[in-house]
Amino acid sequence: MNNLFLTFSDGAKFAVIARNLFNGNGFITDFSFWGSPFFGTSGVPYLIPQIMNLFFKFMGVNDLAVVSFSFFFYLLLIIFVFLLGKKLFGELVGVISALAVAANLNFIDYATSGASETLFMFEIVLALYLLSFKKIWINFLGFITLGIMYFSRPQAFIFIAGILFFFVILRWGFKKGILYFLGLGISGFLIDKFIIYPLSFKYPLTPIFMRGLQSILTYSSGMAVSDGLRGAVSSTLTLSDIFKKVFYNLYNFYKAIPEIMNPYLFALFVIGLFKKPSPFKISVLFMVGLTFLVTALTIPFYRYLHPIVPLIYILGIATLVQIISSFAENMKLKDKSRYVVVISTILVLFFAVGQTLGVLFLDSRFERKLHNIDKAPIYVEMSYKLKDITNPDDVILTNLDTWGSWYGERKTVWFPLEPEMIISKENEIDAIYLTSYKMDDENYYMGEKWREIFNNPKEQNILPNYKFAGEYEFSGKDNYERESGRAILLKRIK
Repeated sequence: MNNLFLTFSDGAKFAVIARNLFNGNGFITDFSFWGSPFFGTSGVPYLIPQIMNLFFKFMGVNDLAVVSFSFFFYLLLIIFVFLLGKKLFGELVGVISALAVAANLNFIDYATSGASETLFMFEIVLALYLLSFKKIWINFLGFITLGIMYFSRPQAFIFIAGILFFFVILRWGFKKGILYFLGLGISGFLIDKFIIYPLSFKYPLTPIFMRGLQSILTYSSGMAVSDGLRGAVSSTLTLSDIFKKVFYNLYNFYKAIPEIMNPYLFALFVIGLFKKPSPFKISVLFMVGLTFLVTALTIPFYRYLHPIVPLIYILGIATLVQIISSFAENMKLKDKSRYVVVISTILVLFFAVGQTLGVLFLDSRFERKLHNIDKAPIYVEMSYKLKDITNPDDVILTNLDTWGSWYGERKTVWFPLEPEMIISKENEIDAIYLTSYKMDDENYYMGEKWREIFNNPKEQNILPNYKFAGEYEFSGKDNYERESGRAILLKRIK
């Protein structure tokens, strides 16, 4: 697209809070999932909106500032992947690892969509790099980074544990390191249960074990993840259900390895596990195993697996360089180092970088034929319309996700699974704005009763306290997707 718009709704969720910070309204949001109370910020990572607010202060409140946030940390991620790879395995591994990470299509998508994943992956690599030194003041910076990670993502505990595991093994050896790590684990559990959990009701803290247990026992593999955010009645899973859920999700991860990361580098990573162990290799294996298990137990989104990918790439490429070096030794070449550099680089360029270049420069030739690259996405057009037809103080129930709050600049609540669920909260909802946006998508699915209202807004009697206020059409020639759309507005009878 020639015009820059956000494409990842989670980035918009943080941007909405950052905009309130910029305007002096405090750490509050204008978007809410279905639940009580509306517009709460409990569980929202505290750090991300604060950093976005800094970008707003320099660049203004706009999409470019949000994308600059994610792209800035993407660049820092690449730099510190190079530094970590160089520190542990040499300059060649550092350079090629940085190149492979930079060419990862998922990371490029995060970098250009305002996603917070680039920040979190940077923090992981930075902490490992700082704790790989044996200087106290550098290690101190590493521990500060671990503390910052806690306020970046609920899943941070996996990587904090893995990085601490790396540190204690590197510093005191495997046997003593295991004992110290177990002691840290027990201390962490007690602090989380008796200090963080009680304080989480007053402050932006995430109780890891309690929240994790809730996610494990609530999200079934047979329901859309979004159902829990739309008021679905949660039923506690049995051990048998949990086992099936984990097996099903891990199997899906296995099938989707090429979508999650480069399969060739993952294969090299696995091969490297059978070579001589090292503190870094052991800790990365720990983080990989725990990341896959926890994601399978809770919410099986691929983006929760991506933070481990840079570390897999570093180890995979280190294994590749070791294998090529062995070949060079056996071939008794005069210039072994040049052979290793050339062959390793060519292989990574061919198997890990070439596909990305093809997508970016060859596949993009068809972009103009498939899309209106100079137009806004349809969800942006629908959000602009919402702003035009409602009042600034209105609270709007909608299926537009966060877009109605970011682009429409209104307080919006995501629609629940059934229309009747809003009856008890009608006094809090001024209007209902239903659109054709992703109405058939699993995580945005519009049920039969909502469709009845959407298709017959003038005659609907499911929600008798809301009356028809307008119907709006969106032409495919006016939006990026070339998708025709429709929206209806109902207003509460006062």
